[in-house]
Amino acid sequence: LTARSLPAVQSDERLQPLLNHLSHSYIGQDYSIQGNAGKISLDQIDSLSTKSFPPCMRQLHKALRENHHLRHGGRMQYGLFLKGIGLTLEQALQFWKQEFIKGKMDPDKFDKGYSYNIRHSFGKEGKRTDYTPFSCLKIILTNPPSQGDYHGCPFRHSDPELLKQKLQSYKITPGGISQILDLVKGTHYQVACQKYFEMTHNVDDCGFSLNHPNQFFVESQRVLNGGKDIKKESIPPETPQPKQSAQKTKNASSALASLNSSLEMDMEGLEDYFSE
Repeated sequence: LTARSLPAVQSDERLQPLLNHLSHSYIGQDYSIQGNAGKISLDQIDSLSTKSFPPCMRQLHKALRENHHLRHGGRMQYGLFLKGIGLTLEQALQFWKQEFIKGKMDPDKFDKGYSYNIRHSFGKEGKRTDYTPFSCLKIILTNPPSQGDYHGCPFRHSDPELLKQKLQSYKITPGGISQILDLVKGTHYQVACQKYFEMTHNVDDCGFSLNHPNQFFVESQRVLNGGKDIKKESIPPETPQPKQSAQKTKNASSALASLNSSLEMDMEGLEDYFSE
């Protein structure tokens, strides 16, 4: 059926932009729901960063604590991740302000130049869009870090020797480091991060396909709080399914709607709100 439909799909100019963008798009869980808001306290973040943060966020947290500042790319990537794991707006304002003041920033300067950006990311300013944490695809494929930046994906953007040193500092075994570096060499960046998860959580098989930093955090907390066995998301009881053709149409419409939403959000220019 797909083969017979392909010529018609390829000739439809309306679908070409979506099809071309599809391989670079993330349509999974967006981790924007704040049902867990407030469950993470500020004094837990340092401990959580070493236990349950993926390397990209662990790297950003360490840089923030050491330098008391992150450039706008790092603030975007890390700030939305923290929002996704449960930090409230009030906690986020307190967290960033305390850290920036340690870097000798005047409190008034923070309030005037940065608090608006944080409120905006929570949908409280401007267009009041509830911005979602970045997926692995977005981190890997867009806005690569430059000198002085700490955002991005360590498996994608780090020099192999620096990555090796970083993994050594995380107490990864030499054999484990070799496995991860081989995956990186093959451009399997997300699989390399899964391998890192398995080694830092002492599990043979992580039991999921990693595609989002916040997913890494959720699965880590599940392991640490409930034993080594990872239980996949529960599957609801079977219910009568719509006819196959109707279900396909519903699934396709849902995917395209999500993709359109993602494309529109990419065009919002969030970077402008986080610029210096």
